Formats: sequence, structure tokens, C-alpha cells
Amino acid sequence: MLKLNKYDITNEIKFSKLKKYLCVLFVFLQFSTFAFANSKDSISTTYNNGEFVSFTKIWVKAPAKVMNRVIDDFLYQTKYDLDALMLWGLKGLKLRSEKDEIIVFNFKTTEYDKKNDLIKATGEVIVPKVIRFPEIHVNSNMLKKTSADGKVNVSINVLYSDAFLAKTTGDFNMIPVDEKGCYISLETKVKFGWFFNIFVTKYTFTHIMEWRFKTLMNNLKDEAEKRQTVK
Repeated sequence: MLKLNKYDITNEIKFSKLKKYLCVLFVFLQFSTFAFANSKDSISTTYNNGEFVSFTKIWVKAPAKVMNRVIDDFLYQTKYDLDALMLWGLKGLKLRSEKDEIIVFNFKTTEYDKKNDLIKATGEVIVPKVIRFPEIHVNSNMLKKTSADGKVNVSINVLYSDAFLAKTTGDFNMIPVDEKGCYISLETKVKFGWFFNIFVTKYTFTHIMEWRFKTLMNNLKDEAEKRQTVK
């Protein structure tokens, strides 16, 4: 049987402690990496077979109950008070004929058909120096569901569009974390109508749609945090 001298035993103890230290350090780094990755806001878009899929995730420094009221106000004003929504929820999205080199939107009105649960929107779309669609109609619905654990999901479906959109869906989620904050995320799937599908590349999509999704999410975040601060 191999005998260890005092020097070997001392080194063995030191090595054992070092292994424990490295294991603890590894676990800490893994946790830190995970926490950091999940604390950062993110947005990304992929393209496949004519469909653009965007995902946005944002941390909100306000509890779920505050965020939930913001969501309710957004849904209500989408149906009944578009002008009010433009002041905060749709603020900065350039939806009222603001100048743009690629595409100009003029989101005119919404009318809520309660019987069929349809939000009927009317607007105008202009591709500068190329073409103008003065009267585009988009019918959609928004369905909100709240889980027992406090999570909120809002599904958005475009059921009809004249020429601009061929297919669009949205999946919005609010995930409570604690009294200090919550996460909100939005996944959208967009297919354009035949004309717009010709010239909308992934680069173009980033400049006409992706930034608007991020701005929308930041608007919701800012409103919730403002209400929490005032409270």
C-alpha cells in the first residue's frame, strides 16, 4: 500500500480545497451568466419562406399588477379611443403620416365591432415615389388570458387586410417575477401582401417594423414604471 508523506497529504488537502473552490466558482459564473442574459432587453428577427418572425423581451421595473392595468388600458383604447392611445401606447411609432424615406403609415381610425369581437382599423400606406394605398382596412382581434400564477397572454390575430398584410399574428406575454418587476415579451409573425412582399427584405423589415415593435414595448414599460413611481 502506497504511503503518503506529510508533504503529499498537505498538497492533497490543498488540491481538494481548490477543487471545491473551482466548483463553487463555476456554479456562481453559470448563475451570473444566466441572470445577466435574462436581465438584458432583447430583440431579434428571423425570415423564412416569406414570413418575418420578431421576438422582443423587456424588463419592467414595476409589479405585475401595475403592468396588468397598463395592458387593460391599451386594449380598451385600441378599441374605443385611438387618439388617446397615440399619446402613450403608440407614441413615437410614426403612425400619423410622419415623413419617412421607406414607407409612410397613416393610422386613421379604429372601430370596435363588439358582436364579432373585431377591431376594424382604417389607414393609409405610402411608398414614397412608388405607390400610395389611400384606404387600407385591417380587421383583427385581441384576446387576453390570465393564468392562475398571474401570467398574462394577449393573442393578436389579423383576420382580414386589403393589400398590406397577408398574415399577421402577435403573442404578447407578461411574466410576474416579484414586487420589483416583471418581464414582457412580444412575438410577431408577419407576411406581407403580394406588392409589399416584393420589396420588403429583412433589412427593410428592420427599418419599417422591428423598431416599431421595440418602441411599442418600451412605451408599455415606460407607462408602467411611471405609474409605479407616481404611486
